[in-house]
Amino acid sequence: MNTHYLTSSRTNPQFYIFSQLLGQDLNWTSELCNWEAIQNVAWEEFWQREGHELLEQKWHKRFPEYKQLIEVVTPEEQELWQELWEKHASDSSAKFWHIFSCAFENYQHDLAKSFGLLEQDLENLSLDTKPRKIKPRKTTESEQEDSYLTANDDPEDIDEEQQLLLLGLPTCFASKAIQKNRKQRKPQVESSSSDSEDSDELFNMENDENRALHGVQSGGIKKNKRRQRQANKLKARMPDFMQEENSKMVKYWFKRFSLFSRFDQGIRLDRESWFSVTPEKIAKQTARRLACDLIVDAFCGCGGNAIQFANTCGRVIAVDIDAEKLAMAKHNAGIYGVAHKIEFVHADFLQFAASTRIRPNVVFLSPPWGGPDYQKQALFDIEKSLLPVGASHLMQISRRLAADVAFFLPRNSDMKQVIALSGAGQQCEVEHNYLDTRMVAMTAYYGRGIIRSQ
Repeated sequence: MNTHYLTSSRTNPQFYIFSQLLGQDLNWTSELCNWEAIQNVAWEEFWQREGHELLEQKWHKRFPEYKQLIEVVTPEEQELWQELWEKHASDSSAKFWHIFSCAFENYQHDLAKSFGLLEQDLENLSLDTKPRKIKPRKTTESEQEDSYLTANDDPEDIDEEQQLLLLGLPTCFASKAIQKNRKQRKPQVESSSSDSEDSDELFNMENDENRALHGVQSGGIKKNKRRQRQANKLKARMPDFMQEENSKMVKYWFKRFSLFSRFDQGIRLDRESWFSVTPEKIAKQTARRLACDLIVDAFCGCGGNAIQFANTCGRVIAVDIDAEKLAMAKHNAGIYGVAHKIEFVHADFLQFAASTRIRPNVVFLSPPWGGPDYQKQALFDIEKSLLPVGASHLMQISRRLAADVAFFLPRNSDMKQVIALSGAGQQCEVEHNYLDTRMVAMTAYYGRGIIRSQ
């Protein structure tokens, strides 16, 4: 079995979703899956969601003066620019496909493992993946103004400079891209994008932080004053518990912009929230799926999901038993400008569900998983390991409020238990969420109102 781990950027990894309808009456085996159809749907959804925007980001980074030149070029030159754009779109989409196909291969194995298949069974999984042609589109003037730069991308193209010379176009575009790419190019690292308009700055800052942190841990910063200043600046911004000796929490600090794209505007997180908050891209996807008039976020924590629900739902009720987390959620929602759409309730969800008269359209469940140690389990038992009670109990009380329930669960959850929550004769839809080629978690949907027909 070949496991692929390609990363694009800690600040903004590429986000892929693979989804299937599953039911108790189905004795799942890999042979029953229409892998090609699942792959095609996932690729088309990714491209519709992010593909064209990523192409435009890379284009404007590669040719930073394009916006100014395009207003004065002749029709012939414009046609040549269009040819360059089509070549750029073809080359870039092939790169995206490479990461996507590796993620899909991982998905096949991850899904099989979640059903408890043996290692020898996993070896039989295979799928011939070929790039699908994506028709590029022209950028509009308004879209060009909204574009922003990417962190590190653009493959080395030996013929590009010669092509520009033949076209009579500025060769400085190609040479700059090639020179920068040669400096930044690393083995098995694919291209990336960033949610922030300052993504180049974030990428450079991330590299500086890595170097500075390495110096702090190894004691090697003595003569280099610049690195000492970087280390001091880094330590001043990091939470105290991350600066403890042998702390394993530092990795979460480098991922902070994938958790909240507006982190630097004052986002507040406690220690537990750093490893329990839903990454922003996944929260946005869940919010798109659960758009409705009224939704209850049963374990809102620091507000990662509730903030995104506020952008797609008419009203959000965010419940949490921890008053400090609830205060952080309200503060963070204010940074995103959606606090007025969220009602924050300090309560135990079990008691809240038993006493409230509210009847929401959807209940969203993201209960505590028991900390990072959940990853040590081969199959995560959602009936014994979830807090405060098992998944069946949570589902039972949630369906007293609404027929449609969504469940955010660990990536290694026992799939047979996940399917059993749908009830006899019913089906659920399970989304496996991947950031680059690593599965982060799964989202299960129950109820006719939120399950998509496949």
